[in-house]
Amino acid sequence: MNIHAEQSLRICVLGSGSSGNCVVVEGPSGIVLLDSGFSPRETRRRMELRGFSPASVRTVVLTHPDTDHLNSGWKRAIGGLTGPRLLVRDRHGATVHSMGYDRAWFDEFTGGFDTCGIRFEPFPMPHDSLGSTAFRISVGNRCVAHATDCGRTSPRLEEFLTGADILLLESNYDPAMQRASNRPPFLIDRIMNGRGHLSNEEALQLARAVDRVQPVAALVLLHLSRQCNCPKLVARMYAEHAPELHARLMISAQDEPAAVLTPAPRLHHATLFGG
Repeated sequence: MNIHAEQSLRICVLGSGSSGNCVVVEGPSGIVLLDSGFSPRETRRRMELRGFSPASVRTVVLTHPDTDHLNSGWKRAIGGLTGPRLLVRDRHGATVHSMGYDRAWFDEFTGGFDTCGIRFEPFPMPHDSLGSTAFRISVGNRCVAHATDCGRTSPRLEEFLTGADILLLESNYDPAMQRASNRPPFLIDRIMNGRGHLSNEEALQLARAVDRVQPVAALVLLHLSRQCNCPKLVARMYAEHAPELHARLMISAQDEPAAVLTPAPRLHHATLFGG
């Protein structure tokens, strides 16, 4: 018996931003898409660029039902006898149904669940009216943490993310660029009011706090705003203020998939949310 094969876990950010979000999570018995913000055709193209088989997709797990996380094209791909199963948080079920997804096509979760040999532990976050969901994703003692559309940071979120080998975390906007943008005031307030997105500074502080308790092998930043952020600005901020993380930093892009990452086995880290 090949224990390493049984405990395999690979991840790849296919793209992240306001035009679409999707992460491939490959486990021992298939692939889970964490969000499906690109069309099925574009998702297939990006998967194949990184060597993943689209035919291996068994499940789509949704962080929340915004259209940049659930593309309308998936109504033709999810459900039936051959399509992947959609898993949504219980409070998101009515919204997903109203978007044209038959209730027979998806299941609702409240707590942790397993799919494709992968364990998903959810954590609710205060994004807009319905909230978003962070996840600890694990196979055996390999663990990845994912948090986007967070609203705001908190000690409980920090505790939840701590202990993962790879941390995927949103870093949506630069506050000065946000305030100077030509966006309407209500949109700027929505993003910055503690129920929208994390700023670069908030993400950096959260990542450093997590890393101090148990260092991460890689920090992957997600959901950078095209209009109110800049990858070079973010990289410079980490080089100047968090050099210990800069060498482990990966900034995801909207238009192309990132490198494939494999979390290393590590000792169990006890949290408030799991033993």
